[in-house]
Amino acid sequence: MDVESGTTAKREELQKLIEDAQDKKFDIILAKELSRLARNGELSYKIKNLCENQGIHIITLDNAINTLTENTHMFGLYAWMYEQESQNTSNRVKETLKTRAKNGLFKGSNPPYGYEVRDGKLYIRNDETPNIVRRIFKEYLEGNGRQSIARRLYNEGVPTPAQIAGKANAGDKWHDSTIRCILTNPHYVGDLVQGRTTTVSVTSKRRKNVPKEEQFIIKNAHEPIISRETFDAVQNQLEQRRKYITAPKIHLFTNVLFCADCGTGMWFRSNRDGYICGAYARHGKKSLYRPHNKRGFFKRNNSK
Repeated sequence: MDVESGTTAKREELQKLIEDAQDKKFDIILAKELSRLARNGELSYKIKNLCENQGIHIITLDNAINTLTENTHMFGLYAWMYEQESQNTSNRVKETLKTRAKNGLFKGSNPPYGYEVRDGKLYIRNDETPNIVRRIFKEYLEGNGRQSIARRLYNEGVPTPAQIAGKANAGDKWHDSTIRCILTNPHYVGDLVQGRTTTVSVTSKRRKNVPKEEQFIIKNAHEPIISRETFDAVQNQLEQRRKYITAPKIHLFTNVLFCADCGTGMWFRSNRDGYICGAYARHGKKSLYRPHNKRGFFKRNNSK
């Protein structure tokens, strides 16, 4: 049973249907209505064209579409109508979430690292995560880079935000982008900030930033983890460091050569003897699946 959104092609059962259609494993697709196949105009036409090329018929039980009787002249209208219906539903959901935000209620799927949600409000967690947030801000102000902070947290086995959130595909590695998200999150000074990003459209999962004047900001909505002075100092540091970051040099075999042990792309290091494992360069020794030597090169294993 497929319970995923009809606006996306990333649905396990739909992908199986498309694969079976490409292999011509059936002759007819029977659906209650076109929206059961897709609520995305582009996706609807992709399925239609695939079926035409494979000699497969599409029949809907509402008699709107029936390629056996060449009843397809309304296909485009129905495809557009169902996509608009999904867009309208999405807009209604967004309005509901905006109302919650105006009432000071957190509306995200996962609270910021260091917080938990109770009755729609953010509360500081009673574990080590708030101290990890304080540590990240402190180390950054002391001059540490985001990647070096991430490497230390990973090598110390500190749970990542995804792990704390209980995500099924949560990884144990901290990344530069994760540290940046924490350092730039205004929730840590006690402000509830909602609607910072939004989806481009109902058929796209890509998100875009929302102008600050259109966001919902409620000052002092919950207990802060970081002082405003510290947060502002970090934002200033982020801006100053951004100005002096030089573009990385591209070397001939970077991410063309791959680590024989873990499969990660090799990186060039001018202060070493050449290329080293990218996993070692980014995360340190803990990330390596088999022993490397002290320079990050792989020990040759001659055993059979």
